[in-house]
Amino acid sequence: MKNLVFRSAIALALLFLACDQLLTNEFQPSGTQFNINSNINVISITGSPDLSPYGPFTMGMTIASRSSGTATDVLPAGLLLKRRVNNTQHMLLLKPQSVAADTAGSTVLLGVFCCNKNRPSPDAGDTFDIGPVTDNSDLLQIVGLVQHKDISSGSNMWIVQRAVYMVTDSTGLTQAYIDSLNALPAETTD
Repeated sequence: MKNLVFRSAIALALLFLACDQLLTNEFQPSGTQFNINSNINVISITGSPDLSPYGPFTMGMTIASRSSGTATDVLPAGLLLKRRVNNTQHMLLLKPQSVAADTAGSTVLLGVFCCNKNRPSPDAGDTFDIGPVTDNSDLLQIVGLVQHKDISSGSNMWIVQRAVYMVTDSTGLTQAYIDSLNALPAETTD
């Protein structure tokens, strides 16, 4: 009986250490810092309950123009939004998204993908900062694969979300999953 208790304690300790190791080695944003147009004042970036065709999760970016007119910029594919508090996931844009700020201020909805599956998805109380454009070659591969793909439907978004998690929280993309991303339908032009 003592031997069984000892083995159970060892197994539990190893499991705890393995889980702890996973959390300390989780995905962290790296790359070249993106600097938004200096005429745009980013007031806040928070989780949003609204929907966007560019990702399964939406961030509300509240912005205002610092100039007397409208200021614009394009947030590039591969841009990471860094969480401010360590309890939520970092977020990733896989499609370029335009933003326009006027002097009155407005909220732009950004479609994003989560990068840390063992953390909660963002909600309205979670705040983020503009981070770097990723230098992760596997995430950049996903950006390239979905560049001209329609990822707006629910099933397509979740295929892509799983691909992101395979890179950020697993061993990377498999050829079968690369083939799945290549098989997504092309974007339609209106």
